[in-house]
Amino acid sequence: MIRVRRPARVPARLTKEGKTARNKLCKAFARGTKTFEFDKTIYGHETVKRALVKAQQDKCCFCESKVSHIASGHIEHFRPKGGVCQTENETLAKPGYFWLAYEWTNLLFACELCNSRHKRNLFPLADPAKRARRPETNLDDETPLFLDPAREDPAKHLGFREEYPFAICGSRRGEATWRALGLDREKLAEIRRDHLVTVKALRTIRDGRGPKKDRLLAAKLLTNMARDEAPWAAMVRAALV
Repeated sequence: MIRVRRPARVPARLTKEGKTARNKLCKAFARGTKTFEFDKTIYGHETVKRALVKAQQDKCCFCESKVSHIASGHIEHFRPKGGVCQTENETLAKPGYFWLAYEWTNLLFACELCNSRHKRNLFPLADPAKRARRPETNLDDETPLFLDPAREDPAKHLGFREEYPFAICGSRRGEATWRALGLDREKLAEIRRDHLVTVKALRTIRDGRGPKKDRLLAAKLLTNMARDEAPWAAMVRAALV
């Protein structure tokens, strides 16, 4: 999980249709509605998705796997829109953060496994009593346990030991993020492990006494593997320290 640079420019679909749809939701909430229907053609519009895919280098915002060559990927609502749970065993509470359904700053691009199988409607807070329940509530009063890669640097909380993530200095937020999002799931660890074999081999060449051209090539390849656009860059960076 690495820092994501979401573009400042908001896709027109969200500023126009999204604003209108949000107003309708807020009016319905004021009338007592707690269960909403959301227009995926707005938050999931191709222009919105394309902007997120480009910003995230076609990587899942959580697990850093490349997505589009094997799946279409999902538009992820960082704060769940329809309903929310503090823990996996908790009953879904409605409504969720419905007023953020079309909010650019609440959208990310994620793989299906991270979004649908692991995160789902989970959004734990350090203090659940401070959860925002209404559009006028100040979100800054919340302390989410999940790291938001578009707002902060996950590297302050999450690190890697070989192919497995761990919470730096016992970070509660780092721990909650990798555990709840399944960032240690075995299939993911397996493909990271294979990737790490290549990293270690290149590092050995780079730091060895072989031909200079081989060492320079290995160094270049390692640099590329640690770039933001490369899969599992956080793990690679940790291996090269």
